[in-house]
Amino acid sequence: MTEHDQLDPLEDENSEVASDSSRPQKLLEVASHCLKTGLYTDVTFIVGERKFPAHRLVMDSISDYFKSLFKIDENDIGEVSLSSVSPEDFGIILNFAYTGELNINEDNVQNILIAADFFQVKFVKDKCIHFIESYLEVDNVCDVILFARTFLLSDLEEKTVKFLKENLDSVSRNKRFPALDPDLLIQLFQDDNLILWSNKVLLKSMARERLVLNAVLRYMSTRKELDDNYLEMLMCSVRLPELPLSVIEDCLLNFDCIRDNNVIQRVIKLREKAVRYLNKKARDNFQLTDLSINVSNVPENWFRARHLPNYIISTGRRRHAAGGEVGRCTGLPISSISDPNSEIHRIDIWVRQWDGHSVVGGLKLSYRNSGGYKECSRGDCHSLTEHYFVELEPEEFIIKVVVGSGYLIDRLGFETNLGRVCGPFGGIGGGKNTEKAPDGSFSYLFDINCDSVTAQGSDAIHNLILRWITFQ
Repeated sequence: MTEHDQLDPLEDENSEVASDSSRPQKLLEVASHCLKTGLYTDVTFIVGERKFPAHRLVMDSISDYFKSLFKIDENDIGEVSLSSVSPEDFGIILNFAYTGELNINEDNVQNILIAADFFQVKFVKDKCIHFIESYLEVDNVCDVILFARTFLLSDLEEKTVKFLKENLDSVSRNKRFPALDPDLLIQLFQDDNLILWSNKVLLKSMARERLVLNAVLRYMSTRKELDDNYLEMLMCSVRLPELPLSVIEDCLLNFDCIRDNNVIQRVIKLREKAVRYLNKKARDNFQLTDLSINVSNVPENWFRARHLPNYIISTGRRRHAAGGEVGRCTGLPISSISDPNSEIHRIDIWVRQWDGHSVVGGLKLSYRNSGGYKECSRGDCHSLTEHYFVELEPEEFIIKVVVGSGYLIDRLGFETNLGRVCGPFGGIGGGKNTEKAPDGSFSYLFDINCDSVTAQGSDAIHNLILRWITFQ
């Protein structure tokens, strides 16, 4: 074996690599001690009237900004002037470089964030943004948005706008809401991906547009100095064809000072033209490529549906009363609803007698969406004597269902996100099964699918399965 063939000690199978976990902390302690005593310092930062001795190696370790800065000092003068930060804020950045500790509070966090962004100190910047996010509330979010936009802090702006969208109704009622830039609101409300929440409930189609319209009207009523172009862009950012004219008129009743504004009335007339076009398209199966021919001056975004968050429609964990003892069950019952914008508005349950006890004889579900209401029914929904119903309020959803079943569906009970318990309706027979909404940001009962069978002279419900929708 020649000397070139000798094994690298690190590759020797009998070698060991040891690591001292206390070494990084010890290095920081020594560096901090050297800073306090002035030992080995090789650069001085001049900030305002103060001088801060430091070590290039330490400052280089927290940000590429300082590496580039030191390259500029090619003559090795050893002094660097900084004019974009206060001595107090630079002192906090310097202390972090030598201790790894960050002292922030509500009074200094914005200035520290500006400094961290300027010096490209990612850890400090991220911690400041997280700190600000933790105390965001309706009363301060508009000012934080203004701060983020002024200093081009896109990460912070993204988080504050997210808070705004989750609390738009409350924020739009706040006295600081009119301070927001109209361009920001136009961009926000025009977005096809606008996702809005109210009391942790996802708003869809008509509910979403009504909230946007009210926010726009509140803003316009306090920003009367805006020119007509801004007013028109704000009004057109609302997908007005999603809203019935009666809803628009109800919203305007709360804003007497602008209700008769010429721009608002002109945009409402454009809505009428758009609705006529959409109705004709639905009847005649027109393509959207005909838009430029058939509709003039109508905002193009009115003909695009806003998107929803990603969602999953899942079936319940079992089919109820699907054993086939009374009637054949060849598979899953037919699903009649697929539009994720649809929501259960009302459930009607008819109860009949079968074999000496009560069972569900008929079931009707009414769904609401931007197009109105749709009903689906199974079984006998007219002639039976016992009739029960559950009508859900806006932003109320079923999150738990109790099913009693044996050969047939004996009873149904429901619990909503508002804590309301309805039922159970029907008899006491059969086994009890409880299904809950799946885990997720927002989950609820989407649909009830079932079949009916003739038993002892009249219909009864069997082969029932629940379908849930979960938004991510």
